[in-house]
Amino acid sequence: MNLPELATDADPDFINDAALEFLLARPAPDQAEVTDLLARSLAKEPLTVAQTARLCLVTDPDQVAQIHEAARRLKRDVYGNRIVLFAPLYIGNKCVNDCAYCGFRST
Repeated sequence: MNLPELATDADPDFINDAALEFLLARPAPDQAEVTDLLARSLAKEPLTVAQTARLCLVTDPDQVAQIHEAARRLKRDVYGNRIVLFAPLYIGNKCVNDCAYCGFRST
């Protein structure tokens, strides 16, 4: 079975670096915003990319600890007390992105 080439040099990069850099250039969220975002997460409401970026900006050690605890609670609630691994499913051997961890990265 011959599969078509799925990625070429002309394929667009689906990660909008400029948008992510813009989101990550903002000031860190205050405690009220962190509390609200964590409550949404724990209620299993999906966060937007912008909301997730807000949590990535947190540097206050107490707020970082709150994020870690919320992540532990959500993980336990969803998966129980077990480790779950996901294997990526590649349907081609080319990619235009440059994720440092990936064997299919462009460089």
